[in-house]
Amino acid sequence: MKTPPITDPFTVEICGGLLVARQHGICLFTLRLRDLPGLVLHRDRLHAQRTHGALTPLYRGNDAVTLLNRLTVALATVEKSRVWRRRLIAGVAALLAGGMALVLTLSLWAVLSPVDDRPSQARERVRINDRPGIKPLRSAVSAGGNPAAPDNWTLSASVRAHLPARLGHAASRGLFTVPLSTGHARTLYVFADPACINCQRMERHIETAAGRVNVVIFPVTSVGGTDSLTRLTPVLCLPAASRAGAWTSLFAADVGIAVPGQEAGHTADAAHCETATAALGVNDVAFRAYRLPGTPWILSDDGRYVPQAVLSSPSALDAFLETPAPPGASGIPATPTS
Repeated sequence: MKTPPITDPFTVEICGGLLVARQHGICLFTLRLRDLPGLVLHRDRLHAQRTHGALTPLYRGNDAVTLLNRLTVALATVEKSRVWRRRLIAGVAALLAGGMALVLTLSLWAVLSPVDDRPSQARERVRINDRPGIKPLRSAVSAGGNPAAPDNWTLSASVRAHLPARLGHAASRGLFTVPLSTGHARTLYVFADPACINCQRMERHIETAAGRVNVVIFPVTSVGGTDSLTRLTPVLCLPAASRAGAWTSLFAADVGIAVPGQEAGHTADAAHCETATAALGVNDVAFRAYRLPGTPWILSDDGRYVPQAVLSSPSALDAFLETPAPPGASGIPATPTS
């Protein structure tokens, strides 16, 4: 005589935000997934255990363990589905962020890239290996074939003439600069790396100058590399109006030291950090493409290199900016040290 197969009387379904348990088609109980309790089996009784510890009876019978197994399988399936959806959403977000970063990189490079003013024959001879931003220059000759300027800046005068407008346009995008100050008649553009010793020495003078002129920082990682990238990314993640304080805090004597009772500063929006990383990469490419000899490299809005000595006093800065630049001049001879 054959033993009839034992059928499982229980079914468990997930309907929207509810878990529904049935026995032979009859509903036993429902549970909300959002605040799902723990399930406890005690002898032949199945209980729901809330966070405060109280037990709520759900089912009583010799087959309570079978019901618990059914519930476990159903909940495991739901959790797998949730994990898959989270991974899918994260993957789509990463693709979108990566695509946005790529578009940002290409668009900003179009804004910052220097104009190649060489004759067509010269461009043909140089080929790809000497393109600005791909490799460091092997000689101190400018893009136009001229010898190095007195300030050791080898960028041709014709490209320098367009540089303030390009930097101003790039700064207006609000994506990869730190505006230390605004509202003044004149502007200084500063390429700086917080890991640069000379940048650390000059920071107080740059901050002082910010009280008299607009100071726009283009952060780069030319000295600190990955360490600078780690420190600078949270700064550019912030809204433009909040970046000045975050930038100056990088140079504070107690940077990295937690002060008890002191509230944390601005919190970066993680959604913007992929864009910030791409923007820093563009700044680094522009730094090399414009053949800047070192950091900090400071430019006035008329295209002249601003020697560090000029920032030593407000009167020296005023005198420098009030003096018209001779045609083709690039500033007083001086070379910063990274």
